[in-house]
Amino acid sequence: MSKRPFDKADPAIEAIGADAMAVCEARLGRVAGTHALVLDGMPMAVPSVSGVGCWTTLRPGSGVGRWCGSLGAAVDALPFGDESFCAVLVRFTQDTGIEPEAVAGEFARVLAPHGVLLIADFHPRSLWHAGTAPGRWERALRAAGLKVARTVRCGAPWPRVRGAAGVPHWLVRGMGGAWVIEAQRRTLAAIPVRKASARRVVEHQPVLPGAHRKSLVRQRA
Repeated sequence: MSKRPFDKADPAIEAIGADAMAVCEARLGRVAGTHALVLDGMPMAVPSVSGVGCWTTLRPGSGVGRWCGSLGAAVDALPFGDESFCAVLVRFTQDTGIEPEAVAGEFARVLAPHGVLLIADFHPRSLWHAGTAPGRWERALRAAGLKVARTVRCGAPWPRVRGAAGVPHWLVRGMGGAWVIEAQRRTLAAIPVRKASARRVVEHQPVLPGAHRKSLVRQRA
């Protein structure tokens, strides 16, 4: 994985994020459910899709592998019940220390049988010089029992304020600066599930499906 420091407020970063989200939203248009999960390596708005009731958002917190939002979480041991989310969206996590092999099983576990998992990141073989090779994610997701669709490249091949606007379609498809992977459950029996725990909370909060009480984070002034 190659790395390059980015100013996340850079208009070029916003542009490639928007290009990747256009691809993701087209796929999320087929999803319907009450809860969805998004892990954001960069600050971005949640997708605008009518079929999802609400989104639980996690962003990098203090400490390697720690994420925060409505609750605190370790990404390799998500504090959610099995099959909690109709969609799981992982966006631009190249600088967060996420290892595909360590987290793919957790993403598969919390994904509902009818759900969709989408992962978007920079493509290391582009002029952005950052990101994780999509092949590594593909192998990890298949090992976790998911059916993986063909990776789609998107966005401008180089940092550009206008994003992919005006760039030839063939150039974007072949050398786009970002990629998107879509994965789904292959069979119900293919995904290992976590044993039921007496510590699971029966909450009526819409953003915390199946969360463990000890993981809830209360924000205090």
